[in-house]
Amino acid sequence: MKMPMTVRKPVRGAAVIFLAASVLAVYSAGSMAAASEDGATLYATCAACHGKDGGGLRDGTVPAIGGQPAAVILKVLEDFRAGRRRDLRMQHFTDAEHLPSTTALQAIAWHVAGLKRTTPAAQGAGTHLEVGEREFARACSACHGAGGAAVAARGIPALAGQHASYLERKLREAMLPRNTLARSHGVIVSRLAEGQGAAIADWLSRQPGP
Repeated sequence: MKMPMTVRKPVRGAAVIFLAASVLAVYSAGSMAAASEDGATLYATCAACHGKDGGGLRDGTVPAIGGQPAAVILKVLEDFRAGRRRDLRMQHFTDAEHLPSTTALQAIAWHVAGLKRTTPAAQGAGTHLEVGEREFARACSACHGAGGAAVAARGIPALAGQHASYLERKLREAMLPRNTLARSHGVIVSRLAEGQGAAIADWLSRQPGP
């Protein structure tokens, strides 16, 4: 009974990623620059939480987003807008009142992609980095890559250089039945031993970010 759901969901996700990449591909170099300039104005609202450099908050409540690929940012914005991802703040600020068009979403995506982070990533204790590296390679690298870099073509954001506190929080949330990460990450996270999630987050926070 579960097979149809397992088959359909990647197809729908792939379609969203394809559309995002296709929309971004139509820009010329000049229109990309114009979109990024418009995005700087629109991003002012985002900067209240994410910071001017896209560095987020070190307490883990807001992720670092600066330098993420534009296709990844666009997909995330569209997912919040459509309710595929849930966060009251993000769903509010990506609605049609705040971002009235797809062009506005694209403009922010290009702007964020061009940000250079100056906010250092929050790190863990650094006592079990070898465990984090090993468990990431075993449990996560098949999708996220060897170093946790972004996989823009699949809409996968960079985890490298992200705040350890944020990554730890997302791992905990993946265990909640109604969380949007639960279906894709719940089983994987459930198989981690105590402390391994924190070790993975700590190791990733020390890798070169986007």
